[in-house]
This record gives sequence, C-alpha cells and structure tokens, in this order.
Amino acid sequence: MSTRLDLPTIPPAILGGLVEIGAREAHDVGQWFTGTGLTAADVLTADSIKVSFRQAATILRRAIAAMPGRPLGMQVGGRDVLLTMGMLGVAMRSAATVGEAVAIGLELHQASGTLMDVELERDHDTAALRLYERRPEPELISFLCEEILCSTLIFIRSVVGADWSPTRVELSYPPPPYAGHYERFFRCPVEFTAEANRVVFPAAALALPFATHSEPTRMIAVDACRRLLDLGRREPDLVVVVETLLEQNLRRPLTMTEVAARLHVTERTLRRQLTAAGESFSSVRDRVRERRATYLLRESALPVSAIAHQLGYSDIREFRRAYIRWTGQAPSAARGMSVLAGARRRRDSQVTAEPAGPHRCDPDRTCRA
Repeated sequence: MSTRLDLPTIPPAILGGLVEIGAREAHDVGQWFTGTGLTAADVLTADSIKVSFRQAATILRRAIAAMPGRPLGMQVGGRDVLLTMGMLGVAMRSAATVGEAVAIGLELHQASGTLMDVELERDHDTAALRLYERRPEPELISFLCEEILCSTLIFIRSVVGADWSPTRVELSYPPPPYAGHYERFFRCPVEFTAEANRVVFPAAALALPFATHSEPTRMIAVDACRRLLDLGRREPDLVVVVETLLEQNLRRPLTMTEVAARLHVTERTLRRQLTAAGESFSSVRDRVRERRATYLLRESALPVSAIAHQLGYSDIREFRRAYIRWTGQAPSAARGMSVLAGARRRRDSQVTAEPAGPHRCDPDRTCRA
C-alpha cells in the first residue's frame, strides 16, 4: 500500500486553495512543505505537477494545525467551480443531466485533486453520494468531507438552481465547533457520528437536465481529464497502471474489458501485455485487493464486514474465503497480528525508555516529560 501512497497522481488544486488562504492571512505557508520535496509555489501552478497522497496529507495536517477550529474545507470547497473542479467541472457542466454528470465525476473525480473516493448508492426513490477515505486519516476527515461536499453542492446549484438542497447529510465524525456552518450551507438536516459519510437526495434529481449541455465540449473535457490522470498513456510498467485503476475502483471492481477501455486498448491487447509482464488480470486484481484488505485489517478499526464492502464483496463469507486463498490465513488472524504488533511496540518502548536523570531535548523532536 505504501507504494501507491507515494505515487504522484493527485493534481494539487486543493493544496493551492489552502496556500492562498494561508498566505492571505500571513501564515508561514512554506513551513507546511518542509521535507515533502515540494514548495508552496509548486502547488499554485497546478498544471505543471501532481503530488502523492502522502505529500498531500502531510501538508494538509500542517495547514489545519496552523488554522485550527474553522471550516477550512468549506472555504476551499466553496470557491468558484472552475477553481475547485477545473476541467472536471467543465466536463460535468457539459453533461446532459445530473446523472450523466455524476457518472463523469465518479470516473474522473481525482482530476479535481480530491483525496477521497466517491460511490453512488441507489435505494428505491433515494440516491446518495457516499465518500470513502483512501486511508484512515482522523485529523483530516472533516476537512476532506467538507471540501468535496461543498464543491459538489456548489456545482449542482450552479447548473440546476441556487435553491437546490439535498435531503440530508450524514457524517462519521463528531460535530466540529463550527457545526452551525453546515446546516446554513447544506440547508438540510446534518447527522454527525453516522455510520458513513454521504449526501442523500431524491433519485429523481438524477434526471434533472442541464441547460449547459454540450456534447462536443463534454467529449473534449473528459479526454482532457483522462490525460491529466494519465489513464490513456502507456507506462513503462503497464502493471502499475492496471493496479492504480483497480485500486481507484475497489468498491465497484472493474472488469478486464472496462480497464482495457480506460487504457484505449482492446482486451486482447491488454491480456497479451500483461502476459508479457508475467502477470494475469486476475493475479493483479487479487494482489490489489489483498494489499488493501491487509492494510485496513491492521491499520483501521473497521469491522470485517465493512472491509469486505470496501473491496467490492457483498458477502462477507466470500471475502473470508478469498483472503484465506490470498494469504493462507483468515482476516481475523491479520487483525490479531496488528494487536500483537501494537503490544510489542509498547513493550519495547518501555524496555528502551531512558533512565531517570538529566534530560536534554533534541530541538527537532517533541520532548516528553
């Protein structure tokens, strides 16, 4: 999993928004970038670079710590649509309906620089956009949800009418000090400490037409987003490209036909290229799933049923059988290893603790009493 976190795949639009806010308020924004290999100037030239998840998360944590207790995500996500979504916003505005715009967003949402993934849920007369973290980030969850929800609602209101509001918003974290901002912005009930992060709305809204519909513009903008994400470019290692696509779509697993279409090759060509690399589509897919499952089992508190869902399994028993096939052990064993590892680290820290006596602080590290 760590390899994927270090790949520079994320346009830095969100980081650029934070830098603009910080600089306007005279914060030392340069400090946010220390040790990341980036500078504040880099993220203000969004067309020239992309950043890794790890770089982005580090910078976000520092920015939030420097400007605490405020709706930073709402400020960044509440900017003009072209600032928050860029070419993705152009592609979505050019769609025929809300539903078509949602489909474009689901495929290409990473072109806007978001650090969350999105899935559409349908249940009779109700629909919802559900948000997923790419990795657990408790310090960032409120910012990330605010940014993507605010930018999404501003986009919808810009094309179907400023009075549009969802049915309700559900958020997995406790209410922040500025929770009143949420209800004023969303103009609907907001539920905190919910079991998931989602915005719920009538399914009929998916059929709402866009007056800004333009098929030629949509096609050009969608192609530009795909090129921004390098989905149509052959990499020296095709396996990395396929792994990345599968990781971005774990909850609704892509078929080999769909992956080939995204890479603008035939399924036969993709199979031949993978074979030449000593791989098969199923082996790459299993490796991606196993890596994500093991990470979530060891690093998160999600129940096994929720982890199974995140990997695209509707039946927890099917997930358990697959995990045993991949690793030779049950999911519960992997989770147990995490508990043991944590206990071992605590024990080792006690054994190697410094003896009592004079203590001198390392200026680059936080001192403990």
